[in-house]
Amino acid sequence: MKRFERPYTSDEIVLLKSRKYSLWEHFEHFGLKMVGITLVLLAPLLAYDKFVEEVSSNTQLYYSIPVLLIAVSLVLFWMHKNGELAHNRIIKMEIKQGKAQVTKIKTDHVVKRKDPEDFGPGYYIKINEGQTLYLQGQYLYEFLYRGKFPNSHFELVSTSMNDKLLDIAIRGRSLKPKRTLKAFSKEQYQKGEAHSNGDLLDIPIDEIV
Repeated sequence: MKRFERPYTSDEIVLLKSRKYSLWEHFEHFGLKMVGITLVLLAPLLAYDKFVEEVSSNTQLYYSIPVLLIAVSLVLFWMHKNGELAHNRIIKMEIKQGKAQVTKIKTDHVVKRKDPEDFGPGYYIKINEGQTLYLQGQYLYEFLYRGKFPNSHFELVSTSMNDKLLDIAIRGRSLKPKRTLKAFSKEQYQKGEAHSNGDLLDIPIDEIV
């Protein structure tokens, strides 16, 4: 496994631009969160009005105005916290200043992990006699449908500023998993024993169960 960085290709820049949110998508993300938070904040008033006594129109108005202001503040904070507000700006900076982070992988041994709850397919990739890379996610479906993954030689291309997977460049031949492991149990997830996408394990692939 080799890691290096290089400038983005023209195709990768097009792919990055396609990931920008449109004005409608920003509005949709804001609106869905706004509706949900507003309903939660209005719930006490609605419950009081229904089960205790009727609330006057003036009281409803005086209650609703601060609720809406609080809801807007919470939504903006939420969107800032999860990076939605800065999403397009980060992509612009990535295209202008960033570089593709490339992980080149060659292997002859792959093991499949069953998907527990629509997390996406999981695969253990032999790196060497003592190390194994684990990849899992719905992003793999696209390459599975093409019949090109798992593969003997591929490159993971990620962004430099937020380490998001951009593409998988297929270079070799299709590989069939040598065995299939059962899905991780809920107990394993709760105990932190389940593997996550991108984990580089210091375990020989034949010892993974």
